[in-house]
Amino acid sequence: MDTNEMKSKLQHAYESMLEHVEEFLKSETATLGDALQQAQTRLHELGDLSRDEIDDISSEFVKNLKDVGEEAHEVREFMGNALKMDAMYISSGILDRLKMVADQTSVELIQLNEELAERIKEREQEQQQSGSDKEEQQDV
Repeated sequence: MDTNEMKSKLQHAYESMLEHVEEFLKSETATLGDALQQAQTRLHELGDLSRDEIDDISSEFVKNLKDVGEEAHEVREFMGNALKMDAMYISSGILDRLKMVADQTSVELIQLNEELAERIKEREQEQQQSGSDKEEQQDV
């Protein structure tokens, strides 16, 4: 058997192992270890592979599962951190917007207070003037 045939045979066996593990995990309440053992038994029953080849494929399969699991954990962790950062930026963005609205409102309130103070001052002056005018008319 040449290397291409051997490679093809091992790839096919690896895919078969994956299919069997998936099948056991879906159909039964098996653990991953149980599913892997059942898949190894099925591959052995097919008779295409030696026990050593099945063990090698199983070892590679488990190693790949660990790698994928670690990568998935890293992705989940990264996404969790990214979401936290987004939440902080969103919160910060909302806070900044509220501050801008509050600042604008404060400016408008100050202007309104100044306008009211000016009106009161003008009325007081008008009242004083009208009081002075009345006194002058009474004096006449």
